[in-house]
Amino acid sequence: MKKLKRSISIFTIMIMLMTAALGCGRTVEEEPDDNVLSDNIILTETGETLILPQESEQDSPHEQLMSGGEEESESQYVQEEIVSPNVDVDIPHQEQVITEEDQTEPHGSDLQIVFLGDSIFDNNRDGTGVPYLTAVQCNEADVYNLAIGGTSATIEWGEESSNELWTSRSLVGIVKAMKGDIPTDIFAGTRAKEILDNPDVDFSQTDYFIVEYGINDFFRAVPLDNSETLFDFHTYAGALRYAMSNLNEIAGDATIIVCGPHYCQFFNGNQFIGDGNVLNTGHGTLFDYKGISQYVAKEQQVIFFDAYMDLGIDGYTAEDYLEDGVHLTEAGRQLYADALAKIIMDYEETKNN
Repeated sequence: MKKLKRSISIFTIMIMLMTAALGCGRTVEEEPDDNVLSDNIILTETGETLILPQESEQDSPHEQLMSGGEEESESQYVQEEIVSPNVDVDIPHQEQVITEEDQTEPHGSDLQIVFLGDSIFDNNRDGTGVPYLTAVQCNEADVYNLAIGGTSATIEWGEESSNELWTSRSLVGIVKAMKGDIPTDIFAGTRAKEILDNPDVDFSQTDYFIVEYGINDFFRAVPLDNSETLFDFHTYAGALRYAMSNLNEIAGDATIIVCGPHYCQFFNGNQFIGDGNVLNTGHGTLFDYKGISQYVAKEQQVIFFDAYMDLGIDGYTAEDYLEDGVHLTEAGRQLYADALAKIIMDYEETKNN
C-alpha cells in the first residue's frame, strides 16, 4: 500500500512538472480590444453593435492589367491575389437636380474654380450643391462642375488605357478630355460634356482645381497603390497622381485641393453593416482610402482637405448630415462648402499678402 501511495505521488509530481514546463513555453497574448466582442462583432463609436461579414475563404484573383503613366507608356504586372470579404452593401443612388444656378458659361469673375468628382459634387446642381455654395462664398467665382455621379478616380478592369480606345469617365478620363487627349463623346448626357465642349471655357485660367473621389473606388474595392507602377490608372493613388501632375500642366498657376472621402455609413437593406472606420471591401476601409489620398496630396505638394476628420461628420452627427449614409443632406453640403470656401479665401489672403 505504501508503494502504491509513493507511486501515485511520484506520478502526480511528474504531471505537475510537465504542466509547468508546457506553461513556460506558452506565448502571452495581447489583451483583446474592449470594443471587440468577437472576431466579427464590434461596438461602434456610438455604441451600436456591428456584425461584420465573414471573410470569404476564396481568393479573388485579378487578371493581368495594363498600367498607364505620364508618358502614356504601358507596362504590365500581375497583381497579387487577395482575399476579399464577402461584403453585400447597398450602393445608394440619388436623383440629379439641375437648375439655372448650374454654371456652364463664364461670368467674368476674378476667380475660376473647377470641380472634379463624383455624385457628392454632381447631384445637386440647383443652388444647394457644394460647388455653387463654395463659389458664392469665394466672391461669386466662376465655377465649372465637371463631376459625374457614379464615377471613380480609377479606370475599371477591362477598360482600355490607350487614348485611341479610351472609354472611361473616371477622373483620369476627365483630365485627359481637358487636355484634349481624348474626344468628349464618352461623356454624352452629362453636364461635364457641355462644359468640356464650350470654347469659351478656358481651363488654363483656372485658379483652383478641387478634386473629390474615393467613395466609389472603395465600393469597387480598387487597389490603393502599386509600388511598381506609381501612375497605375487602376489604383486609387495612381489615378490621383496622374490627375495632379496633369492638372498642373493644364494650368500651371492653379492651386489644387484634394478632398479625401468623408465619413460614411453602409447598409444592407435596413441593416447597418458598418461605417468608414470598420467596413473593409477588400483593400481597406474608407478611412484607408482617405489616408492614401492624404499621402498622395503631400507627395504631390498640393493642399489636402481632410473631409473625413474635419467636417464634423461621424457616428453621432451622421443623421444630420448624411441622407442615406453616403450622400450629404443640404446641411451637410453647406458644411462642406463652408470648409472649402474658408480654405480658398484663407489661401487667397496669404497670396495677396
